[in-house]
Amino acid sequence: MSARPLALPERLPFVCTLTVQARDINYGGHLGHDAAVSLLHEARRRWLAAAGFDEADSAGAGLIMLELEVHYAAEAFWGDRLRAELALVPLGAARCEFRYRLGRDGHDVLRARTLMGFFDYRARRVVRRPPAFMDRMLSLPEDPSDV
Repeated sequence: MSARPLALPERLPFVCTLTVQARDINYGGHLGHDAAVSLLHEARRRWLAAAGFDEADSAGAGLIMLELEVHYAAEAFWGDRLRAELALVPLGAARCEFRYRLGRDGHDVLRARTLMGFFDYRARRVVRRPPAFMDRMLSLPEDPSDV
């Protein structure tokens, strides 16, 4: 187990608020790992939607998850409003990495990363990152919505 938290870029340009729901609580009385991954997915989808994208079509290519890494730092409980901060790192011609921090009251609940590949779902093959993807994703304001 790593003692160091997952490194994050200096700038996390997308921010939204997520609320821990009753369905997110596990037998330990706190946010379950499966629900934590769903919150990451929700935050990523909000950022994509704000850019006019979705995971099936992001500037002409879909996104497919290749890796997921989560580092937990604290518990979260029903009703907690978590600040989700996201960054995007281009990796090569056909991949990118989303980096996440979910926190409460200025403290990390978790940090995570998802390695995403660009994918043509009709042809079932990897494709290059569309040229407009990074520019549109990185030019958006915060999302004030809540879930």
